[in-house]
Amino acid sequence: MRCSHCNEKLAIHDLWCIKCCKQTELIAKDLSAIKNLNASWKNYKPYEGVNLPVGIWATLTGFLPMLILIWLLNHTLPAIGLWPFLALQTVVWTLFLPVLFVPFHAVCKSDGYKITVRDFFQSFTSYFRYLLFSLISVFFYLAIFLICQGDPILNLVWLVLVLYWVAIVLPVPVIMERYNLNAFQAVKLSYKYLGDLRWNIFLMALILASANVLALLLLIIGLAVVLPFTWFAVRDYVDKLIENEVIEVKAV
Repeated sequence: MRCSHCNEKLAIHDLWCIKCCKQTELIAKDLSAIKNLNASWKNYKPYEGVNLPVGIWATLTGFLPMLILIWLLNHTLPAIGLWPFLALQTVVWTLFLPVLFVPFHAVCKSDGYKITVRDFFQSFTSYFRYLLFSLISVFFYLAIFLICQGDPILNLVWLVLVLYWVAIVLPVPVIMERYNLNAFQAVKLSYKYLGDLRWNIFLMALILASANVLALLLLIIGLAVVLPFTWFAVRDYVDKLIENEVIEVKAV
């Protein structure tokens, strides 16, 4: 493989040309978010119906209870005040987000594109690992919320930091499973080695988040389709990064 800019010979997994210091085509092509999402959807689609039961269970036990409780808290905010509201919101996010993350345990054990309801409930052995992951994310969100509130420019900074955090943590569940790491180690690994692919990962997160929001309009059935696809799509992309030697576990 050669650099498209200066024709320098490249190693097969080089992200940057050592001669002209420009990105190789690997980032824009092989590691493209859209290309990999399309490939994952093509592989997942034949098993769409098989995964409906586990998608329904994840929606009923994780997604919907979390949304309902957050909605109720937002309507009680004037009565309880900011600090009790933030404390209760932290509890809700922290308890229910792991329910949406534990299926990564089953998904990463599977070579294919289907998991059962039994697999879903057996994955709850990893609940406390993902509880720590959720705590890290929720406390990061709260910290920057408190720091950045009260000013339009700081509100913009808050939004940028939230989006940047999403791009860091999207690969984390699969990194945790593939290398048997805790949440702190996986976040550190993602932050250190996936900087060159942050925009690709952010685009994938944006597409998957938009798909889940649209699926929410169809309630249980929509989410039952999109949630399992999200798990498999993230798994496939992180596996692609590992295959291309972007992540080095020895650095943890």
